[in-house]
Amino acid sequence: MKRPLALLSLAALALTACQPAGGSTIKIGFLGPLTGDIAALGKDMLNGITMAIDDVNAKGGVSGKKIELVTEDAKCTGAEAANGAQKLVNVDKVIAIIGGFCSGETLAAAPITEAGKVLLFSPGSSSPDVTKAGSFVFRNFPSDALKTIAMAKYFNESGYKTMAIITENTDYATAQRDALLKNFGADKTVFNEAVEPGTKDYRSLITRLKSMDFDVFVPNGQSDSTNAAMIQQFREAGLTQPIVGTDTTDSQVVIDIAKDAAEGVHMVNVPTSGEGKTFETDFTAKYGKPLSSIAWAAHSYDAAGVLIEALKSGAVDGEALRQYFDAMKEYTGVIGTFHFDENGDVVGIPFVLKTISGGKISTVKPIPID
Repeated sequence: MKRPLALLSLAALALTACQPAGGSTIKIGFLGPLTGDIAALGKDMLNGITMAIDDVNAKGGVSGKKIELVTEDAKCTGAEAANGAQKLVNVDKVIAIIGGFCSGETLAAAPITEAGKVLLFSPGSSSPDVTKAGSFVFRNFPSDALKTIAMAKYFNESGYKTMAIITENTDYATAQRDALLKNFGADKTVFNEAVEPGTKDYRSLITRLKSMDFDVFVPNGQSDSTNAAMIQQFREAGLTQPIVGTDTTDSQVVIDIAKDAAEGVHMVNVPTSGEGKTFETDFTAKYGKPLSSIAWAAHSYDAAGVLIEALKSGAVDGEALRQYFDAMKEYTGVIGTFHFDENGDVVGIPFVLKTISGGKISTVKPIPID
Protein backbone atom coordinates (compact mmCIF):
# COMPACT_ATOMS: atom_id res chain seq x y z
CA MET A 1 0.00 0.00 0.00
CA LYS A 2 1.30 3.44 -0.89
CA ARG A 3 1.67 6.17 1.71
CA PRO A 4 1.54 4.78 5.26
CA LEU A 5 -1.27 6.49 7.14
CA ALA A 6 -0.41 8.63 10.13
CA LEU A 7 -2.60 8.83 13.21
CA LEU A 8 -3.98 5.31 12.88
CA SER A 9 -5.45 5.59 16.37
CA LEU A 10 -8.16 7.76 14.84
CA ALA A 11 -9.12 5.06 12.36
CA ALA A 12 -11.27 3.30 14.90
CA LEU A 13 -13.58 6.30 14.86
CA ALA A 14 -14.78 5.49 11.35
CA LEU A 15 -16.65 2.48 10.03
CA THR A 16 -16.20 1.05 6.58
CA ALA A 17 -18.66 2.80 4.30
CA CYS A 18 -19.74 1.72 0.85
CA GLN A 19 -22.66 3.25 -0.95
CA PRO A 20 -25.05 0.58 -2.24
CA ALA A 21 -24.74 0.16 -6.01
CA GLY A 22 -28.52 -0.03 -6.30
CA GLY A 23 -29.24 3.46 -4.92
CA SER A 24 -31.12 6.01 -7.00
CA THR A 25 -28.31 8.57 -6.69
CA ILE A 26 -24.55 8.58 -6.34
CA LYS A 27 -23.54 10.42 -3.21
CA ILE A 28 -20.30 12.31 -2.99
CA GLY A 29 -19.26 14.75 -0.31
CA PHE A 30 -17.81 18.24 -0.16
CA LEU A 31 -15.56 19.26 2.72
CA GLY A 32 -14.22 22.79 2.81
CA PRO A 33 -14.26 26.26 4.40
CA LEU A 34 -17.63 27.90 3.76
CA THR A 35 -17.39 30.26 6.75
CA GLY A 36 -14.46 31.96 8.43
CA ASP A 37 -11.45 33.90 7.12
CA ILE A 38 -10.98 31.74 4.06
CA ALA A 39 -14.64 31.36 3.08
CA ALA A 40 -14.16 33.18 -0.25
CA LEU A 41 -11.82 30.43 -1.46
CA GLY A 42 -14.12 27.72 -0.15
CA LYS A 43 -17.14 29.14 -1.94
CA ASP A 44 -15.26 29.40 -5.24
CA MET A 45 -14.23 25.80 -4.69
CA LEU A 46 -17.80 24.62 -4.02
CA ASN A 47 -19.16 26.50 -7.02
CA GLY A 48 -16.57 24.84 -9.28
CA ILE A 49 -17.59 21.40 -8.03
CA THR A 50 -21.31 22.17 -8.31
CA MET A 51 -20.84 23.42 -11.86
CA ALA A 52 -19.29 20.11 -12.95
CA ILE A 53 -21.98 18.06 -11.22
CA ASP A 54 -24.80 20.19 -12.65
CA ASP A 55 -23.32 19.69 -16.13
CA VAL A 56 -23.31 15.89 -15.91
CA ASN A 57 -26.69 15.71 -14.15
CA ALA A 58 -28.24 17.83 -16.91
CA LYS A 59 -27.10 15.17 -19.38
CA GLY A 60 -28.72 12.34 -17.44
CA GLY A 61 -26.12 11.69 -14.76
CA VAL A 62 -23.91 8.61 -14.64
CA SER A 63 -25.52 5.37 -15.84
CA GLY A 64 -28.91 6.97 -15.32
CA LYS A 65 -28.13 8.06 -11.74
CA LYS A 66 -27.86 11.69 -10.67
CA ILE A 67 -24.91 12.74 -8.56
CA GLU A 68 -25.94 14.11 -5.17
CA LEU A 69 -23.49 16.45 -3.43
CA VAL A 70 -23.56 16.54 0.37
CA THR A 71 -21.73 19.56 1.81
CA GLU A 72 -19.98 20.05 5.13
CA ASP A 73 -18.41 23.30 6.32
CA ALA A 74 -14.97 22.44 7.72
CA LYS A 75 -14.11 26.10 8.46
CA CYS A 76 -10.43 25.46 7.66
CA THR A 77 -9.96 23.63 10.98
CA GLY A 78 -9.00 20.05 11.71
CA ALA A 79 -11.71 19.55 14.33
CA GLU A 80 -14.53 20.67 12.04
CA ALA A 81 -13.09 18.64 9.17
CA ALA A 82 -12.97 15.49 11.31
CA ASN A 83 -16.59 16.01 12.37
CA GLY A 84 -17.66 16.63 8.79
CA ALA A 85 -15.79 13.59 7.50
CA GLN A 86 -17.38 11.40 10.18
CA LYS A 87 -20.84 12.47 9.04
CA LEU A 88 -20.10 12.13 5.33
CA VAL A 89 -18.56 8.66 5.72
CA ASN A 90 -20.75 7.10 8.40
CA VAL A 91 -24.12 8.86 8.08
CA ASP A 92 -24.36 10.03 4.48
CA LYS A 93 -22.45 6.99 3.15
CA VAL A 94 -20.63 8.89 0.40
CA ILE A 95 -18.15 7.01 -1.76
CA ALA A 96 -15.86 10.01 -2.27
CA ILE A 97 -15.20 13.43 -0.77
CA ILE A 98 -13.84 16.44 -2.64
CA GLY A 99 -11.83 18.36 -0.05
CA GLY A 100 -10.52 19.64 2.09
CA PHE A 101 -9.19 22.87 0.84
CA CYS A 102 -6.96 23.68 3.81
CA SER A 103 -4.22 21.16 4.53
CA GLY A 104 -5.39 20.84 8.13
CA GLU A 105 -8.83 19.81 6.88
CA THR A 106 -7.42 17.11 4.63
CA LEU A 107 -4.99 15.77 7.22
CA ALA A 108 -7.74 15.56 9.86
CA ALA A 109 -10.21 13.88 7.51
CA ALA A 110 -7.75 11.36 6.06
CA PRO A 111 -7.70 8.82 8.94
CA ILE A 112 -11.50 8.69 8.80
CA THR A 113 -11.76 8.31 5.04
CA GLU A 114 -8.96 5.75 5.03
CA ALA A 115 -10.76 3.60 7.58
CA GLY A 116 -13.99 3.95 5.60
CA LYS A 117 -12.27 3.29 2.25
CA VAL A 118 -13.66 6.55 0.91
CA LEU A 119 -11.71 8.50 -1.70
CA LEU A 120 -10.52 11.92 -0.48
CA PHE A 121 -9.58 14.29 -3.31
CA SER A 122 -8.23 17.74 -2.44
CA PRO A 123 -8.18 20.61 -4.96
CA GLY A 124 -6.22 22.90 -2.65
CA SER A 125 -4.19 21.21 0.10
CA SER A 126 -0.47 21.75 -0.48
CA SER A 127 1.23 20.60 2.73
CA PRO A 128 3.99 18.04 2.10
CA ASP A 129 2.39 15.96 4.88
CA VAL A 130 -0.55 15.18 2.58
CA THR A 131 1.80 13.00 0.51
CA LYS A 132 1.77 10.38 3.27
CA ALA A 133 -1.82 10.91 4.46
CA GLY A 134 -3.13 7.63 3.05
CA SER A 135 -3.69 5.48 0.00
CA PHE A 136 -7.16 6.90 -0.66
CA VAL A 137 -5.91 10.52 -0.65
CA PHE A 138 -5.25 12.38 -3.91
CA ARG A 139 -4.82 16.03 -4.89
CA ASN A 140 -4.59 18.05 -8.10
CA PHE A 141 -2.77 20.93 -6.40
CA PRO A 142 1.00 20.46 -6.07
CA SER A 143 2.90 20.05 -2.82
CA ASP A 144 4.67 22.93 -1.10
CA ALA A 145 7.78 20.76 -1.26
CA LEU A 146 7.83 21.69 -4.96
CA LYS A 147 6.44 25.21 -4.62
CA THR A 148 9.17 26.26 -2.21
CA ILE A 149 11.81 24.95 -4.63
CA ALA A 150 10.33 27.38 -7.17
CA MET A 151 10.34 30.17 -4.57
CA ALA A 152 13.96 29.51 -3.63
CA LYS A 153 14.91 29.54 -7.30
CA TYR A 154 13.20 32.90 -7.79
CA PHE A 155 14.86 34.35 -4.66
CA ASN A 156 18.28 33.26 -5.86
CA GLU A 157 17.71 34.57 -9.38
CA SER A 158 16.59 37.91 -7.89
CA GLY A 159 19.71 38.19 -5.76
CA TYR A 160 17.89 37.92 -2.45
CA LYS A 161 20.38 36.80 0.18
CA THR A 162 18.23 37.02 3.31
CA MET A 163 14.57 36.48 4.14
CA ALA A 164 12.14 37.52 6.87
CA ILE A 165 9.01 35.42 7.35
CA ILE A 166 5.96 35.56 9.64
CA THR A 167 4.00 32.31 9.78
CA GLU A 168 0.52 31.53 11.01
CA ASN A 169 0.63 28.45 13.22
CA THR A 170 -1.40 26.04 11.07
CA ASP A 171 -0.60 22.75 9.33
CA TYR A 172 -0.40 24.40 5.94
CA ALA A 173 1.65 27.45 6.88
CA THR A 174 4.16 25.73 9.17
CA ALA A 175 4.83 22.96 6.65
CA GLN A 176 5.32 25.56 3.94
CA ARG A 177 7.72 27.54 6.15
CA ASP A 178 9.76 24.42 6.93
CA ALA A 179 9.99 23.53 3.25
CA LEU A 180 11.02 27.07 2.32
CA LEU A 181 13.71 27.16 5.01
CA LYS A 182 15.02 23.86 3.69
CA ASN A 183 15.06 24.94 0.05
CA PHE A 184 16.20 28.55 0.43
CA GLY A 185 18.33 28.05 3.52
CA ALA A 186 17.67 28.36 7.23
CA ASP A 187 20.93 30.30 7.52
CA LYS A 188 19.51 32.92 5.14
CA THR A 189 16.40 33.39 7.29
CA VAL A 190 17.14 36.31 9.61
CA PHE A 191 13.61 36.65 11.01
CA ASN A 192 11.34 33.66 11.61
CA GLU A 193 8.33 34.20 13.86
CA ALA A 194 4.99 32.40 14.26
CA VAL A 195 1.61 33.77 15.33
CA GLU A 196 -1.51 31.97 16.45
CA PRO A 197 -4.51 31.66 14.11
CA GLY A 198 -6.85 34.62 14.40
CA THR A 199 -4.07 37.14 15.02
CA LYS A 200 -4.91 40.48 13.38
CA ASP A 201 -2.18 42.78 14.68
CA TYR A 202 1.40 42.12 13.55
CA ARG A 203 2.78 45.56 14.34
CA SER A 204 5.02 44.52 17.22
CA LEU A 205 6.73 41.91 15.05
CA ILE A 206 6.98 44.28 12.11
CA THR A 207 8.46 47.00 14.32
CA ARG A 208 11.32 44.63 15.08
CA LEU A 209 11.89 44.22 11.35
CA LYS A 210 12.58 47.95 10.96
CA SER A 211 15.96 47.55 12.64
CA MET A 212 16.92 44.43 10.69
CA ASP A 213 18.68 43.91 7.38
CA PHE A 214 16.82 41.56 5.01
CA ASP A 215 16.09 41.37 1.29
CA VAL A 216 12.59 39.89 1.02
CA PHE A 217 9.54 39.49 3.26
CA VAL A 218 7.26 36.43 3.09
CA PRO A 219 3.74 36.77 4.60
CA ASN A 220 2.95 33.13 5.33
CA GLY A 221 -0.64 33.03 6.50
CA GLN A 222 -3.30 30.36 6.20
CA SER A 223 -5.78 32.79 4.67
CA ASP A 224 -5.77 35.62 2.18
CA SER A 225 -7.14 38.02 4.80
CA THR A 226 -4.26 37.18 7.14
CA ASN A 227 -1.72 37.87 4.41
CA ALA A 228 -3.49 41.11 3.50
CA ALA A 229 -3.20 42.36 7.08
CA MET A 230 0.51 41.48 7.20
CA ILE A 231 1.14 43.25 3.90
CA GLN A 232 -0.82 46.35 4.89
CA GLN A 233 0.91 46.70 8.25
CA PHE A 234 4.33 45.99 6.72
CA ARG A 235 3.95 48.88 4.27
CA GLU A 236 2.36 51.16 6.88
CA ALA A 237 5.55 50.73 8.93
CA GLY A 238 7.51 52.22 6.04
CA LEU A 239 9.27 49.00 5.06
CA THR A 240 10.09 48.88 1.35
CA GLN A 241 11.58 45.42 0.85
CA PRO A 242 9.96 43.18 -1.80
CA ILE A 243 7.05 41.03 -0.60
CA VAL A 244 6.63 37.52 -2.01
CA GLY A 245 3.70 35.34 -0.99
CA THR A 246 2.28 32.02 -2.14
CA ASP A 247 -1.14 30.65 -3.09
CA THR A 248 -3.10 32.30 -0.25
CA THR A 249 -1.75 35.68 -1.35
CA ASP A 250 -3.00 35.01 -4.88
CA SER A 251 -6.48 36.33 -4.14
CA GLN A 252 -8.71 39.30 -4.89
CA VAL A 253 -9.32 39.51 -1.15
CA VAL A 254 -5.69 40.66 -0.63
CA ILE A 255 -6.27 43.54 -3.04
CA ASP A 256 -9.62 44.45 -1.48
CA ILE A 257 -8.18 44.61 2.05
CA ALA A 258 -4.60 45.82 1.57
CA LYS A 259 -5.46 48.20 -1.30
CA ASP A 260 -2.43 50.34 -2.29
CA ALA A 261 -0.16 48.32 0.00
CA ALA A 262 -0.74 45.30 -2.23
CA GLU A 263 0.74 47.03 -5.28
CA GLY A 264 3.91 45.29 -6.40
CA VAL A 265 3.42 42.22 -4.22
CA HIS A 266 4.60 39.04 -5.92
CA MET A 267 3.52 35.47 -5.33
CA VAL A 268 4.61 32.04 -6.50
CA ASN A 269 1.68 29.79 -7.31
CA VAL A 270 0.19 27.57 -9.97
CA PRO A 271 -1.13 29.34 -13.11
CA THR A 272 -4.47 31.13 -12.91
CA SER A 273 -6.21 28.32 -14.76
CA GLY A 274 -9.40 29.14 -16.60
CA GLU A 275 -8.78 32.88 -16.76
CA GLY A 276 -9.98 34.36 -20.03
CA LYS A 277 -11.33 30.99 -21.15
CA THR A 278 -14.80 29.62 -21.80
CA PHE A 279 -14.72 28.14 -18.31
CA GLU A 280 -14.44 31.59 -16.72
CA THR A 281 -17.22 32.95 -18.93
CA ASP A 282 -19.54 30.07 -18.02
CA PHE A 283 -18.63 30.25 -14.33
CA THR A 284 -19.23 33.99 -14.16
CA ALA A 285 -22.55 33.69 -15.95
CA LYS A 286 -23.72 31.16 -13.38
CA TYR A 287 -22.19 32.43 -10.12
CA GLY A 288 -20.85 35.92 -10.78
CA LYS A 289 -17.21 36.91 -10.43
CA PRO A 290 -15.08 34.58 -8.29
CA LEU A 291 -14.79 35.80 -4.72
CA SER A 292 -11.11 34.90 -4.60
CA SER A 293 -9.73 33.50 -7.86
CA ILE A 294 -11.05 31.59 -10.84
CA ALA A 295 -8.13 29.18 -10.34
CA TRP A 296 -9.65 27.70 -7.18
CA ALA A 297 -12.89 27.08 -9.04
CA ALA A 298 -10.94 25.50 -11.91
CA HIS A 299 -8.98 23.10 -9.68
CA SER A 300 -12.22 22.09 -7.99
CA TYR A 301 -14.10 21.73 -11.27
CA ASP A 302 -11.36 19.41 -12.53
CA ALA A 303 -11.39 17.43 -9.28
CA ALA A 304 -15.08 16.77 -9.83
CA GLY A 305 -14.37 16.05 -13.51
CA VAL A 306 -11.84 13.33 -12.74
CA LEU A 307 -14.21 11.80 -10.21
CA ILE A 308 -17.06 11.83 -12.73
CA GLU A 309 -14.87 10.07 -15.32
CA ALA A 310 -14.04 7.42 -12.73
CA LEU A 311 -17.73 6.91 -11.99
CA LYS A 312 -18.47 6.60 -15.70
CA SER A 313 -15.85 3.84 -15.92
CA GLY A 314 -17.98 1.74 -13.58
CA ALA A 315 -16.36 2.48 -10.21
CA VAL A 316 -19.09 2.09 -7.59
CA ASP A 317 -17.18 2.37 -4.33
CA GLY A 318 -14.11 3.96 -2.80
CA GLU A 319 -11.80 1.03 -3.52
CA ALA A 320 -12.71 1.01 -7.21
CA LEU A 321 -12.25 4.78 -7.37
CA ARG A 322 -8.81 4.49 -5.75
CA GLN A 323 -7.78 1.89 -8.31
CA TYR A 324 -8.97 4.13 -11.16
CA PHE A 325 -7.00 7.12 -9.84
CA ASP A 326 -3.88 4.99 -9.30
CA ALA A 327 -4.02 3.68 -12.87
CA MET A 328 -5.07 6.93 -14.60
CA LYS A 329 -2.61 7.85 -17.36
CA GLU A 330 -3.66 11.46 -17.75
CA TYR A 331 -6.63 13.80 -17.52
CA THR A 332 -6.99 16.98 -19.55
CA GLY A 333 -9.08 19.63 -17.85
CA VAL A 334 -9.22 23.36 -17.27
CA ILE A 335 -5.98 23.38 -15.26
CA GLY A 336 -4.07 21.37 -17.87
CA THR A 337 -3.11 17.75 -18.45
CA PHE A 338 -2.14 15.85 -15.31
CA HIS A 339 -1.96 12.49 -13.59
CA PHE A 340 -1.03 11.21 -10.14
CA ASP A 341 2.17 9.66 -8.84
CA GLU A 342 2.39 6.67 -6.51
CA ASN A 343 1.63 8.94 -3.55
CA GLY A 344 -1.49 10.49 -5.04
CA ASP A 345 0.33 13.79 -5.70
CA VAL A 346 -0.41 15.59 -8.95
CA VAL A 347 2.11 15.53 -11.80
CA GLY A 348 1.97 18.09 -14.61
CA ILE A 349 0.95 21.33 -12.88
CA PRO A 350 3.70 24.00 -13.13
CA PHE A 351 4.52 27.12 -11.08
CA VAL A 352 4.57 30.74 -12.15
CA LEU A 353 5.48 34.12 -10.71
CA LYS A 354 2.56 36.54 -10.42
CA THR A 355 2.28 40.15 -9.33
CA ILE A 356 -0.36 42.64 -8.21
CA SER A 357 -0.39 45.72 -10.42
CA GLY A 358 -3.14 48.27 -10.95
CA GLY A 359 -5.43 46.36 -8.62
CA LYS A 360 -5.19 43.18 -10.67
CA ILE A 361 -3.23 39.94 -10.48
CA SER A 362 -1.23 39.01 -13.56
CA THR A 363 1.35 36.41 -14.49
CA VAL A 364 4.94 37.60 -14.87
CA LYS A 365 6.74 34.45 -15.98
CA PRO A 366 6.94 30.68 -15.49
CA ILE A 367 9.33 29.24 -12.90
CA PRO A 368 10.36 25.83 -14.24
CA ILE A 369 11.80 23.36 -11.73
CA ASP A 370 13.49 20.03 -12.30
